[in-house]
Amino acid sequence: MKAKLFFILVFTFVLTSVSVYADSVFNHKASAKYVAENLPAFSDSSCKFTQEKSMRNNSTGEIKLKSGGNFKFEKDKGVTFETLYPVKSVASYTSAQNKQVSSIIKAIANKNYTYLERNFDIYFQKNNAKVWELALKPKKDNKASAQLKSITIKGQRVIEYMVIDTLNSKTSIHYTDCK
Repeated sequence: MKAKLFFILVFTFVLTSVSVYADSVFNHKASAKYVAENLPAFSDSSCKFTQEKSMRNNSTGEIKLKSGGNFKFEKDKGVTFETLYPVKSVASYTSAQNKQVSSIIKAIANKNYTYLERNFDIYFQKNNAKVWELALKPKKDNKASAQLKSITIKGQRVIEYMVIDTLNSKTSIHYTDCK
């Protein structure tokens, strides 16, 4: 009898432990006001970035591409990625040409969640006093939902990791050496 009770207690502990570690930000729907109150204040910064993009294709399967370079964030303008490898290029999300991406970035940085709340379901959790995670899923009636599944952002004082999940690809970006 004692062995059965011990086994049940150990099994319950293991299940509880696994569920705590498997807790997804998407289990924590939040209001824009709550997120704005709990995210740190963002300021202009420059970082190094590494990126891995997995593209799904029915004929060739999954293709992974890796790149890296410099990242610049200007709170009032948007972001610029200067890719240094494998091919040099610059992608700027500061212009009207990339209005939707720029709007999302500016809304998060300026804690202006009216745009986000109107277009996305917002999820947020803090794992401890410093680490936070924010996720956005386009609302069903939003044009973005035709291509975008979700955007997930993690960080502490600054954004450290981002995942952009679309219907055909998943991009993971790590930010380091931020100044």
